[in-house]
Amino acid sequence: MLVPVLLTLAIITILFVLWLQKSSRNFSRVTAVVLTVVMLLSSVQVSKISNLIESATGADSKLHTVNVLVMNESKFQTVKDMNSDDKVGANLLADAKHINNALKQMEDTDKLKVTPKEYSNYFDLVAALYDGKLDAIILNQAYIPLITEVKENFEKEVRVIASYEYTEKIVNKKEPVNVLKDTFTVFVSGIDTYGSIKSVSRSDVNMLVTVNPVTNQILLTSIPRDYYVKLNKNGKKDKLTHAGLYGVDESMKTLEDLLNDSSSNLEKTIDVDYFLRVNFSSVTKIANALGGVSVRAEENFTAGGKQFIRGENYVNGQEALAFTRERYQFKGGDNVRVKHQQALMTGVLNKVMSPSIITNFSSFLSSIKGEFEFSMDDGDLNKLIKKKIDSMPSWEIIPIQLSGTGSKSNNVYSLPGRSLYVMEPNYDTVRKAAELILKMERNEKIEKQ
Repeated sequence: MLVPVLLTLAIITILFVLWLQKSSRNFSRVTAVVLTVVMLLSSVQVSKISNLIESATGADSKLHTVNVLVMNESKFQTVKDMNSDDKVGANLLADAKHINNALKQMEDTDKLKVTPKEYSNYFDLVAALYDGKLDAIILNQAYIPLITEVKENFEKEVRVIASYEYTEKIVNKKEPVNVLKDTFTVFVSGIDTYGSIKSVSRSDVNMLVTVNPVTNQILLTSIPRDYYVKLNKNGKKDKLTHAGLYGVDESMKTLEDLLNDSSSNLEKTIDVDYFLRVNFSSVTKIANALGGVSVRAEENFTAGGKQFIRGENYVNGQEALAFTRERYQFKGGDNVRVKHQQALMTGVLNKVMSPSIITNFSSFLSSIKGEFEFSMDDGDLNKLIKKKIDSMPSWEIIPIQLSGTGSKSNNVYSLPGRSLYVMEPNYDTVRKAAELILKMERNEKIEKQ
């Protein structure tokens, strides 16, 4: 988008300069100079928008953070206060790769070499720390929310005395997509953290956004966080939310497997082409940057200090976050929450695709810089923006939801030996979603479900 716009601005500027040279009236000269300056300022704005788009697109890495934790009353303030004889533990069975990376960084940067005692699950590891059998534990930060499900005050009762980070490339090789002609699918992952959007974490919001640029239809497919699925990496059963612990690419591949294994009658496999990651702070900043959005509540309820009424509600950022997180007040539980997440996505899409966004696009992007990451490259996103500006198409948004039946399992891969709530998939809804996505890929219009 940047090159054509700058070229147009340059041509207009040259024409004004020529007009200035031919004109003998002072008024014309002044007018031409003013307009030329406006054109140059506009080029700066276009360049700014382009830089903002470039910074948010082309995401291809994930951030791992491994912490060394001690109890609050521990004498250790940093790992430099420790020595190799101190008792340290880690769950090497589940997380050897990342723990070993942290151990190497500890040895290289902090000159401390330890051989941690091995534990086969996180709860025995944490219990040993609490009981004083260990002086410290080495724990992947992504697993802390899992531990707080059982030990509610865990984060308040321990301290981080060291953190080791490293990034890893995301490999998601797909066939090239022409975003102006081909249907493509984006995995939207809402991770349950504040702070860095690159951090590996559970994925509490899992939505597939399938876009057909020919029929101008968008299919929103929401999948409950507790869906009991086979992980792509090893075929073990786990909650879908836990797939995010192994990276956004694992979530994408796990969802591809779910859709493609739902029926032997699918004429082709379904690919998830891109990912878009947001977190808690992203939701509040995006909604605020848009000046608030309209959402539709399934029933009356109160959350975050706001009374939501069944039907349309206008929400700011904090209210939007409260709206999408509440589930305990509803008989339908997570099923209602998923519908509210779709309602927020629909509200955001409607606002972003409205004509009013064009004049505020630069300030909108500036407000949400660093609050999301998108694996689509900036060139393809610019093509979509240009199409929006050139033709102002009207998009139809169709929401659907995968459903299931609540159950219990003590065979959840990420938390073995614990009886946990899971949702057994309703494979009829999975098959229906797969068929609708393939129908869109054939450029057939789909009907409201």
